Amino acid sequence: MYDVLKLAEKFEIDGYKFYTERKKEIKNKAVAEIFDHLAIMEKEHTAFIRRLMEDLEMGREISTLPGEMENPFAQRYEDQKLDATTPEDDLMDLSVLRMAYLIEKDFVEFYARAAKHEENPEVRKVLNLLSTWEEGHRKLIEKQMEAIMERNNLDLGFYPF
Repeated sequence: MYDVLKLAEKFEIDGYKFYTERKKEIKNKAVAEIFDHLAIMEKEHTAFIRRLMEDLEMGREISTLPGEMENPFAQRYEDQKLDATTPEDDLMDLSVLRMAYLIEKDFVEFYARAAKHEENPEVRKVLNLLSTWEEGHRKLIEKQMEAIMERNNLDLGFYPF
């Protein structure tokens, strides 16, 4: 159990680093703001996991789980229209968004699998909650990818995610 949480902490730290570093490559202001938002969420997830590990190490009961940690501005990002950028810039952003999508997809799957194998019901709840949060991130990124593809008439007969 503790090893899974240490790995989860590492994943969240890596997610934070990805969003802060890759934001510099993003051309579209709306997508850059989404990356800022996701970096904040990953940082909050890291703090949440650290508090959980501390509770477990000290033999304390796991503190009350938050129902939702997401920023109240999440809906704003979901509905936000992309700024006009060149098709070349859109393709660059799409490439970075695809990497983010795959990272979030991996997080969702990791937490869901870990939850299935977790014996402690409270830790299982935490892992399922983390999976749900990461699924929200994945959907947000997917929506932005779809918007770029639609705006640039990239009907390839498939979506690369």
